[in-house]
Amino acid sequence: MSQAKLSREPRRQLGQFFTPPLVARAIVEHLEVRLDDQVLEPSLGTGAFVFALLDVLATRERTRQIDLWARTHLHGCEIDGRAMAAFTAEWNRRGLGNVPDNIEQGDFFRWLPPRCDRRAALDRRLYLGSSIEFFDLIVGNPPFGGSIDPAIDDSLDGIFGVRGGMKIKKETYAFFLIKCVDMLKPNGRLCFICSDTILTISTMRGLRRWLQDRCQIEIAEVPGQFNDTVQDLVLITLIKRSQKRRHIRVFGRETQVTDVEATPNFSWRVNSEYARYFGGQTLGDKLVASSGMTIGNNTLFLRKIVGGMTIDEPYEFSFGEEPITLERELARARLGRLSANRQRAILEREQRGDVNRVVRWARRRKSMTVKLPHEDYRYYNKATRDIVYAEPRWVIFWRSNGEYVYTYKKTGKWYLHGVGGKPYFGREGLTWNLISSRLRTRWLPSGYILDSGAPCAFLRPGVERDELFFVMGWTLTDLCTEILKGVINHTRNIQSKDFERLPYPEWTTARAKEDAISCVKDLLHAARAGRRLSFENSDVRALGELYKFRTGSKRVEAGKDSKSSPTLFPLYNK
Repeated sequence: MSQAKLSREPRRQLGQFFTPPLVARAIVEHLEVRLDDQVLEPSLGTGAFVFALLDVLATRERTRQIDLWARTHLHGCEIDGRAMAAFTAEWNRRGLGNVPDNIEQGDFFRWLPPRCDRRAALDRRLYLGSSIEFFDLIVGNPPFGGSIDPAIDDSLDGIFGVRGGMKIKKETYAFFLIKCVDMLKPNGRLCFICSDTILTISTMRGLRRWLQDRCQIEIAEVPGQFNDTVQDLVLITLIKRSQKRRHIRVFGRETQVTDVEATPNFSWRVNSEYARYFGGQTLGDKLVASSGMTIGNNTLFLRKIVGGMTIDEPYEFSFGEEPITLERELARARLGRLSANRQRAILEREQRGDVNRVVRWARRRKSMTVKLPHEDYRYYNKATRDIVYAEPRWVIFWRSNGEYVYTYKKTGKWYLHGVGGKPYFGREGLTWNLISSRLRTRWLPSGYILDSGAPCAFLRPGVERDELFFVMGWTLTDLCTEILKGVINHTRNIQSKDFERLPYPEWTTARAKEDAISCVKDLLHAARAGRRLSFENSDVRALGELYKFRTGSKRVEAGKDSKSSPTLFPLYNK
């Protein structure tokens, strides 16, 4: 977790997006809560779900003693003192007496039910992952993208970070889900408002697999809107079962678990139409994809090309020395922390008077005009909306084969010391925008330094060069984007591993493959000659027919009994 994440404004750091009361009421009304249910709201906020539960039960059971039920059957936890104060004020306004002991302020990751045997907790503060099947119903809106207390960060990762032999991303809503499922009784129910990233992104692959092995799952739309977040949300309902389910229900349609398991990311947005493309080779079998590097100071090292031939250089660069001190190294470290052994080693170097090599720079009185190409600069692969090909628009200061940039990353005011994509610098490949509603693939000539905002893919050893153009043609089709955005990662991110997980179009005929390679080469030649291409261009759209899946192709079709429609997930084409 980054230092920046821990220093965000309080609501973002806590991952808070308070549930509107009308949304909470609409959810609770469909839960069929019983008076003998033990109920938990693990992130109660200002109480939208708690008060909806009380109101619905009081009306349905025609009882005025709902406060007595709450003292024996309702449990809650809230980490934020301000939200807890607002909850308490509303509780008192309703004349319900004192807030029950079952409802506490505190970190849910340190919390256990008051009536539960807490000997499984360390000093009553840290949940240790033992199965405590206590609740019939858990409902709420867990934090998304929140910060975990660094004091228990590693401990929680040890408890929740691996399930069923698969990695679970260290994300607040993921860890909330796992702890809550652990605390459900057999056949107990969970209903959470959740980030829709749970549906496809690869980092939630382990979570999806673990949940579908243990629970009956239904994904639905949230009944209503949030005003304080643009994050897309879903309503996930789980029933804890002892037997593995054959299907899950996603937006009203049954999705076969076998189809989910056919996808490399265990996608919950797959259907039988798309599942048939998986099970064979992927693009990762032909190409290795990589992100580029984050410089840490673009203004210092990047220059925009003017008129296709020159740049303006405002700085003079040199190397200097800086004394090594523990204070300075702590300021540069991730989370401002270093191990005791590392601190001792730095102190020894400080006492010896050791120094670091650092980059110095001074602004010129007048910028120097540099004509390209120049030995001190290399083309830099920044994102662009162009497809097929883009003329170079940026260069990076790369004197002494990048020594100044590497030194800055190692000893500058930047904790990300690694250089992403370094083994692939200068190689021919494919590239696309990291943030985009669809794959905007283009050819990457040799000679470029790679930026983190434009991931790239490069041929694996022994793979023929024509495969680069065959794959590029495939990624420019609507079908490829539908599979990418509908199944593999429906968010606006297109990571390098998302690219590798795309199916390789081995279903095409030999003749269609030859035609596709020829077509892509023609498009590339035209683009390099100055023709501006778009997805509306007839020659680009014609690629779709060459990569079309045909009945009888060697790929075995999956999920033939499903009635899912191929238009279940619309094409993103912005």
